[in-house]
Amino acid sequence: MQLADERRRLILEAVDNEGKVLAAELARRFDTSEDTIRRDLRDLDLAGLLRRVHGGALRRGAEATFGQREGADQQRKALVAQALRPLVRPGDTVLIDAGSTNLALARQLDDGCAAAIVTNSPQIALALGEFRRTRVILLGGTYSAQCGAVLGARTLADVQALRADLCIVGLCAVEPDRLSASDGEEAVLKRAMLAGSARRAAAVLTDRLTAAAPFALGTLSDLDHLALEADVPADLRERLRIDGGPELILAAKGNA
Repeated sequence: MQLADERRRLILEAVDNEGKVLAAELARRFDTSEDTIRRDLRDLDLAGLLRRVHGGALRRGAEATFGQREGADQQRKALVAQALRPLVRPGDTVLIDAGSTNLALARQLDDGCAAAIVTNSPQIALALGEFRRTRVILLGGTYSAQCGAVLGARTLADVQALRADLCIVGLCAVEPDRLSASDGEEAVLKRAMLAGSARRAAAVLTDRLTAAAPFALGTLSDLDHLALEADVPADLRERLRIDGGPELILAAKGNA
């Protein structure tokens, strides 16, 4: 097993050569745990040597596309998204925010699960495209390939005119006193989604609990339900148990 300095040098070399690396692949490559790799990536990001992103890291100046994010950690996303499935009720109007974990949820929904599903994600709308008993409504706006979502003034106006029974919002980072997004326009839209919904939920991978994003969109008290991975460390889980905070839902365990 490599010493930490040597391992981090090799990680930087991999990022430089490949442009993007995944934490799970690095853990296998260096025969260590994903938690160790995540700490390495966090420290290298703080040092300005790479850009840490959900699931891995990028060469500084690079941005992961939605397609790259959607292709990573698919089983983990499917399991944590499944934990929110019981919240979707027949007769509800459900607002599903863009995001790769929310797309994993959409792929698990059945026709008739809700009266209507409204989304700012073309990918989610397409995943539900064969529904007949559930109306599928795609919000208007300008499409951002980076975010995998429609954004802008028209999208915001549409969301502000909507009253949803349930909103499932996408989050880039979750801290005890702060929910945040990596894009300012996205943060404004997510804030409006939460404000206009009777019940509010999110599903996040453990990486998001140790990540940081620049644009605040709310606090934990703005959520009613938060789905977490089955193996989330106890200390991270306990940090999220606050007065007025969301119900914490643990996902089912995956196959070893």
